[in-house]
Amino acid sequence: MIEFLMGYLTAALAGLGIGGGGLLVIYLALIEKLPQLKAQGINLLFFIFSSVAAMAVHTFKRRIPLKLTLILATSGVAGACVGNMITGEISEDLLRIMFGILLVISGIIALFR
Repeated sequence: MIEFLMGYLTAALAGLGIGGGGLLVIYLALIEKLPQLKAQGINLLFFIFSSVAAMAVHTFKRRIPLKLTLILATSGVAGACVGNMITGEISEDLLRIMFGILLVISGIIALFR
């Protein structure tokens, strides 16, 4: 039941633009004791489904042009493939540190906006 509630909470926060995906990784890694790569993989799967749904809604409401949507989606898939190859070469400890730094920087930027 707690897993369901955490999934719901992080999805709700992500939907509000608060960064629920980052919270999901923290929860999975620290509370559920999943390895960092597995937690981030689950987070990416979570992100794919939520972003596809958001993209469809915004494209349907004509808030973003379809051509731009296709360019960004294609670029995102290519970037994900490259990132997947790179993470295979990086140690899990270094990946964890880099992710933590990214979260801190994102939080600082959000704080000053």
